[in-house]
Amino acid sequence: MNIAHFETSMNWGGQELRIIEQMEWLLAHGHQVWLIARPGSKILQEALRRQLPAFPLVVKGSLHPLTLLRLMKFLRRHRIELLDCHGNRDAVYAAVCRLLSGLAVVRSRHVTSTVRRGRLSDWVWRHGNDRIVVTAGAIRDNLCQLGLASAERVDVAPAGVDTERFYPERDVSLLRQELGIPVDHRVVASIGMLRPDKGQLYFVEAAADILRHCGKVTFLLVGEATADTQAYKASVMARIEELGIAGQIRHVGYRHDVECFIALADVVAIASIGTEAQTRLVSQCFLSKTSVVATRVGGLPEMIEDQRTGLLVDSKAPVQMAEAIRTCLLQPELAARLADQAYSHARQFMTSEVMMSAMLETYQRSLRHQVQLASS
Repeated sequence: MNIAHFETSMNWGGQELRIIEQMEWLLAHGHQVWLIARPGSKILQEALRRQLPAFPLVVKGSLHPLTLLRLMKFLRRHRIELLDCHGNRDAVYAAVCRLLSGLAVVRSRHVTSTVRRGRLSDWVWRHGNDRIVVTAGAIRDNLCQLGLASAERVDVAPAGVDTERFYPERDVSLLRQELGIPVDHRVVASIGMLRPDKGQLYFVEAAADILRHCGKVTFLLVGEATADTQAYKASVMARIEELGIAGQIRHVGYRHDVECFIALADVVAIASIGTEAQTRLVSQCFLSKTSVVATRVGGLPEMIEDQRTGLLVDSKAPVQMAEAIRTCLLQPELAARLADQAYSHARQFMTSEVMMSAMLETYQRSLRHQVQLASS
């Protein structure tokens, strides 16, 4: 297949990383794939860093004639068969390209936040694509309840990760030494972009609660703020100072070697309070045999079976989160059992191969749908 991913976001996060890794998998398995992204965007920079085929496109507004002309010219020149779009603006342009040229279009949605409504937006959801891919069943259910799609036209793609990158028993002694973490300390990590919906403020409150009872724990904040969330980052750092735990909670920023931080952690805490779909962080932890404590938000309960593959707590409930983390730290037999069961589940359902098999089926069904439309 000859595929293009269209992503107009300027920021970097799990959604953008998933696109990049899907591209790498498709190229490794004999497909042609391009990224269409805005100049200066983080995803374009990362694609170029990894030497992936990329086309910089200046995107003006939701439907600028010059942008549309350049997009369609690129699609024709490279004989793109299918366009996978990932945001509202991308989807409008893709819908018009589909209408004018018969291009197959897949609409991907990665978040559980409120769907933007309006005549144009609703039309694009209903008529601007051949199939829709979502990263959680909760997103599919919401689209169906709103009347924007039928369940038969929506596919739920699992959050798959690379088993050659995420695996148990990785040696992270050098990383522990680099960070200066005492050998007798347990490690609890929060991993993700610093923004309000990720709930780092509640993670910090949970950390303070734990440290009041157990001093030999180091907490890590792995991830960075975007240009729009610098104020939130400042509030998180200020709260750490107010609680007097700056010596045992460290912000290490964005790291490319996230697999090492997952392996270093005894527990990864996901404190999300909104917009969380099926984050690949859960799959990464499961395949690394790292304990997971997460909130009952979005698609997280779809991924984690409470008391079997991890522990679930209410959102915005730092005391509950602290108790669940303490359970993992103080009951090693329970933590090991949960990790073993999570690992077995992930090997069966959460690998890159499983995810991309589902994506290819969606792409093929979309192409067949276009053929049917052309012949009708």
